Amino acid sequence: MKKLLAASFIVFLITTSLVNAQITSWYCDDDNDGAIVMGTQNWTSGNGEYAIAWNCTQNGYPGHIEGTFTTNTELDPKVLIDETVLNDTHKDWTDYHIIIGMTKTFSISNIIAPDIGWTYNVSSVAAGTIPNGGGPGYVGTIDYYVGSGSPILDGTEGEFGFKLTFLGTIAFTTEQTPSFIPEPATLTLLCIGALALTKRK
Repeated sequence: MKKLLAASFIVFLITTSLVNAQITSWYCDDDNDGAIVMGTQNWTSGNGEYAIAWNCTQNGYPGHIEGTFTTNTELDPKVLIDETVLNDTHKDWTDYHIIIGMTKTFSISNIIAPDIGWTYNVSSVAAGTIPNGGGPGYVGTIDYYVGSGSPILDGTEGEFGFKLTFLGTIAFTTEQTPSFIPEPATLTLLCIGALALTKRK
């Protein structure tokens, strides 16, 4: 009888360890400062994982998106965030930087880049300050670079995605900042400055 109970307990542990937490409710929105304006959102679930796709317009920088995921246990849900960002900054983007802050530790995987030629670096998640005054928590960064791809031109969209794995109910904030191709006037000033430095030497 003791052997049967022990075997049953082991099976129970194995079974529960393979089950992810269920997300019972969620909330995502911009922080209402106009830098990023959240549009439509689409939530799906299946096979113990979740995905949220949203459209937003970036008018300025940095832009912030905030939200919460509420779970039924402290196990590890996985959420794929797939965001399509409309560039309305009147500049062409060559890089894009996303800082992710959460109230508990988490991991980042399954990166989606805007174009085949774009590259990215993911920093290790570590204790830090959550963006936009979110207080102490955990922070990770994804830095996207145009590489051999095409810039995200003003008035066009770029797709940025990543999967988050975390433990139980959690709050999060993302800070999203593009980098730009210098405008012709700026390039001219840079050239004049370089020539002036050359003449001084």
